[in-house]
Order: sequence, then structure tokens, then C-alpha cells
Amino acid sequence: MRHFILATHGHFAAGIRESLELVFGAQEGVQAVCAFVDGANDVHALVRDALDREPADVDIVVCTDIFGGSVNNEFLNALPAHPRVHLIAGMNLPMLIALFLSPEPDTAALIRTVLASDDIRPRYCNDELSAAADEDEEF
Repeated sequence: MRHFILATHGHFAAGIRESLELVFGAQEGVQAVCAFVDGANDVHALVRDALDREPADVDIVVCTDIFGGSVNNEFLNALPAHPRVHLIAGMNLPMLIALFLSPEPDTAALIRTVLASDDIRPRYCNDELSAAADEDEEF
């Protein structure tokens, strides 16, 4: 079993959880941690509380917004005490959908596979359109 903690600066975590619920319906085992919102400025306490709410017998995938940001750094500091936590920085909706859809039981292998996929990377659509137009001209 796998749980998810989506943790960001501001309301991004709650918003992306809402987007996931549009795709998959309401999900148990998915927390949104919104730092620096409504006086939630103690990031250390937010991280501790989020991890304390999770059962000890599940893998926890923590997805943060910015590598090296305060939210990511607090989870990074917590990793040694939580061996079943897997931390990913730079979350986006395609990445989360891929993580949710995969039946891969090995969480670390799943994360490595998803992060290596071209399907989750941002794309500059102007270049995609130009490339498609160039292909059409070749025919």
C-alpha cells in the first residue's frame, strides 16, 4: 500500500489534490500540506504532523513543489527517521497521474520509472507545433 503527501508553498498542494480527485475521485491516503497559508508558517511542525498522521506500515510518497525550497528541505531532513518515505521534488499533474496509475509494487522502482518518462516533462508547445508542421511538409 502507498500513501501520498503533496506538500507545497501556498495552496498548490490542495489545488493539485483537487485535480487528482477530478481524475480518480476522492482518494484516501492523500494529504495536502499547504505551507505559509493561514498562519501555517512552522514548516517543521507541518512536516512532523503530516508524517505522524501516516500509518507506519505503508510507503509514503512525498511530492513537493521546489527542490531546495523550505518544504522540500524539511522533508529531506526527516528522511533518515522515516525509511518508508520517498521524496520527489518538482511535482506536476502528469507525474502524479502516472504514480497513481502504476501497479508497480516497488515504490522506488516506480518513482525512477515515472521520473525517467518523457510523458511527465513540461513541453514548449510552440516547438511541438512547429515540429508537427515540419513533418506535414515532408509528405
